[in-house]
Amino acid sequence: MQIDYALLADHAEVLNGKLYLMGGGWDVRQAPAAPARAQFAVAIGVRVEWDETNVPIALQLRLEDDDGAAVFQLDGQLHVGRPPHVPAGSSQLIQAAVALNAELPAYGGYRAAVRASMPGGREDARSLPFRLVPASPGAPPAAPAG
Repeated sequence: MQIDYALLADHAEVLNGKLYLMGGGWDVRQAPAAPARAQFAVAIGVRVEWDETNVPIALQLRLEDDDGAAVFQLDGQLHVGRPPHVPAGSSQLIQAAVALNAELPAYGGYRAAVRASMPGGREDARSLPFRLVPASPGAPPAAPAG
């Protein structure tokens, strides 16, 4: 099991096994004032090997400030089976899109930390750093805070 990708986006959703993104791959949010309400998404793809199916996979998404203090945390679980149409030995990509509406307390650095773990201690993690900065007067925001 490994995290194939984790990405920040303005909007993300998974439909019929495909990831749809709008405004993906940013690392700066602008806001006219702080604290700021920020609406964005985290897209996650976890690759599960054949011998790791039918085992619970814990998935955690944690939004942290630069000091590691939690702003938001979501804990979930994936369970990947072995569908009859998947050839024996094949891996499977499991995708998720999590929409967040978070209150960012101050300008500065944040990160969305994604962690996947299995029984027995196997785990993988990704860290997606971003900054909340003051909006420039008169300039359109690169990525609106909300």
